[in-house]
Amino acid sequence: MSRRRLPELTHHGDRLPAQEERERVDMLDGRVGVEERACRGLLDGRLGASVFLVRSPGVVDGRGELVACTPEACSRWVRAAAEYVIVVNDVSAELEAAHRRAASVPWWRYVAAQRAFRDWKTTARRYEEVTREAAEAYEPVAREIGRALAEMVEIAAQERARQQDETRRHRSVLAARAFWGWSEVTEAGRRAVYVFRHDVPRDDAPEGAAPEESPHVDLRGLRRAIVDLDLPDVRWDGAALAETERELAGIGFGRWWRDLFHEDFRTFTAPPPARGSSSGRSNPSGGTATGGAGGFSGGFSCGGGF
Repeated sequence: MSRRRLPELTHHGDRLPAQEERERVDMLDGRVGVEERACRGLLDGRLGASVFLVRSPGVVDGRGELVACTPEACSRWVRAAAEYVIVVNDVSAELEAAHRRAASVPWWRYVAAQRAFRDWKTTARRYEEVTREAAEAYEPVAREIGRALAEMVEIAAQERARQQDETRRHRSVLAARAFWGWSEVTEAGRRAVYVFRHDVPRDDAPEGAAPEESPHVDLRGLRRAIVDLDLPDVRWDGAALAETERELAGIGFGRWWRDLFHEDFRTFTAPPPARGSSSGRSNPSGGTATGGAGGFSGGFSCGGGF
C-alpha cells in the first residue's frame, strides 16, 4: 500500500474532557457551572458541535459560566454531555488505532497493507457517521444550554447598565451639591486661589485664606469662578479631594473632572477639544494660565496627592 494513499490525521490525542454521568454536580443559588468545549474533527480539522460540560460552581475556571437551571435540567445536561463525550472519544480512539495499524504495515506486505487500508476506510466512515449522529442527538440539549447562556448574558448586561446608570446619577448629584468654596491668597508675593469644601474640615489651608467669606457653589460654579479669577496658581485642599474621591467610589477626582470638563483639574488644559466643548484656560501661545506645564508654581501644590 502506498503511504500517499493514507491521509494524515489533523491532530492526535485531543480528547474531550470527561463528563461523568455519576459525578455529583452541586448547584449554588439555582445555578451550575457550564464550560463550552468544541470537538475538532480528526479527518478534516474543522470544529464540530460543541459540548457543554456541567460542573459544580466552585469547580468552574475562567473558561466557564454560571447558568441558571433546575435540578432536573442539570441532571439531563450532565447525562447528555456524558453520552456525547464518551461516544466521540471512543470513536476517535478507534480511528487513531486504525490509522496507526494502516501506517505501520510495510508497503511490500501487499495483502496485509490492503486489509489494513480497508479497515482504515471503514473506520473513517464509521467515525464520520458516529460523530454526526452523536452531534445530532446532543443538539437539543446544546440549544437549551445555549439559550440559558444567552439569558445569563442578557441579565448581566442589564445589571451592568443599571449599575452604570446608578453611578452616573450618583456622580451627577455629587457634582450639583453646593459645598465647594475658594479663597484668594498671597504667598511669597504670588497670588493664588485656594479651593476647599465647606463641609469638610480643611487640613492644609494656607495663611490668609478666608473660607468663611466664600460662597457655596457646585462643581461647575467652582470651575467658572476659578477660570474668572485667572490666577497663576490653584491649590486644592487635600482633605476636600480625599473626601470627594471617597464619595465617587471607584473613580479618581482627576478622571471625574476630565469626564465633565475635558481638561486636567490641575492645569486646566486639555487636548484639542471635541466639537462644541470648552478649550479650558489654554492661551494662544500654548502655555497655561496656571504657571506653565507643571500647573503649579511659587510653592503651591495639589494637596492630597491627587
